Amino acid sequence: EDLKVWQANTEVSPAVTKQAEWLFELLRGDLRDARSRVLKFATGSDRWPADAKGFRFVVEPMDGTDASLPCAMTCGNMLQLPRYTGREQLRDRLLQAVDCCAELHLA
Repeated sequence: EDLKVWQANTEVSPAVTKQAEWLFELLRGDLRDARSRVLKFATGSDRWPADAKGFRFVVEPMDGTDASLPCAMTCGNMLQLPRYTGREQLRDRLLQAVDCCAELHLA
């Protein structure tokens, strides 16, 4: 499954280990139908690479609160997450960021 490969090829900063765990739990559950949108937000492509051997993904911390939106750096396949205090905050802010970028045609 692509999600297992995605997670296995993800480098996570120790500062956001818990948030990264929540991210992949959400992608397996509540955000299952939003995976391609999240992938597009974070990497610039809504499709999994044909050859995922060289695929790398990075989850890094950023300053912010539970009200802050995550940031993406598509050139480096990087998702920057505030140190959210709960899974629901991560889900809500990630969906808000993904939807905002889709509306602006930025992702």
